Amino acid sequence: MNTFIYLVKFIASMGVIIGHTRFPGTFGFVWDAISRYICPFFFAISGRFLIPYSMRNTEDIRKRVGKAIRKLLKTTGVVYLIYLVYSLLFHLKNGIGFGEWFTSKFNLSEARWFFLFNSGKFIYDGSYTFDHLWYLFALFYVFGLIYIFAPVLRKWYKFLVVILLAGLYFGELLQTFYPIRPFDISITTWYVLRNWLFEGMPFVLIGIWFSDYIGKLKEDLSEDEYRIRSKKWIIPGFIGIIAGMVISSAEFLLLGKKECPFGALLMVLGILFLSETGIGGGKYLWKIGKEGSSNIYFYHVLVICLVDQLSYYGVLPDISMGAKPFVIMALCLLFIWFIPRTIKKYSCKKTRYKR
Repeated sequence: MNTFIYLVKFIASMGVIIGHTRFPGTFGFVWDAISRYICPFFFAISGRFLIPYSMRNTEDIRKRVGKAIRKLLKTTGVVYLIYLVYSLLFHLKNGIGFGEWFTSKFNLSEARWFFLFNSGKFIYDGSYTFDHLWYLFALFYVFGLIYIFAPVLRKWYKFLVVILLAGLYFGELLQTFYPIRPFDISITTWYVLRNWLFEGMPFVLIGIWFSDYIGKLKEDLSEDEYRIRSKKWIIPGFIGIIAGMVISSAEFLLLGKKECPFGALLMVLGILFLSETGIGGGKYLWKIGKEGSSNIYFYHVLVICLVDQLSYYGVLPDISMGAKPFVIMALCLLFIWFIPRTIKKYSCKKTRYKR
């Protein structure tokens, strides 16, 4: 079990909370720049464990990816339904009727942004202003395309990674120096580049590429030889992460906020190589990453919205910007991971006792 990956998933889930609550001052801006690695990391990890290196038959690949798609659809359906209900209740409470809510959210204009960019009011509106659910729909697009093009996946995926990343970073240069308007919308709008095509696809394919690279090494080397080889990646891995953090911060200061700065790519690659060096994830935090990081990512925005609403109506005291990230992290750990885990653990013990 790769506990290091689970530890990074825990750190990433906490990092996205900080990004959506924002520490004040310089640290908040710097963290916002560094945290851009989080979604690319999650995409890359999805690809890393999607298809084993030994799986070459098209039918087997499609069976494996099809299973992942069914699981993703189930997860997305549940998460989307919960946010949909919250959105409806929020608008009803604020005097907006069902018809007005429905037509403002589901119409042809919004459908265009959703199907092109995995964004728009289909997945977020005034009730919760962070469209973090784009990740799930982008992942569905990517898995679907991998399923369709499984026969030529390994023939073309390296070329696609290079082309799509080149398009992503060229687009980010355009955002700064020549803001064109594709589809009659400014390229500076975050979802024009942060979507299934320019972020989801290349980083999932990077994960598959890395999986194949590791698989080939393990096939060619003995277990001891591979262990010796992988230990040499520790220093380059840490250098990649640190350099990525510095470069992301520099890009932020020089070019402004970017959805996926070049430093994020270095951080993701550094994490992938470190994950193969035998570094452990400690004793405890990796367990939260394994059991709760996904749900924390899915539902932390709901926690933020509920806290904001309760503060607005005077049920909770106002929370300072400096304290809010810690409060939201604590609430997410308590209500999204610890309590459900405790209930599940108790239920399993009770079931075994009855038997």
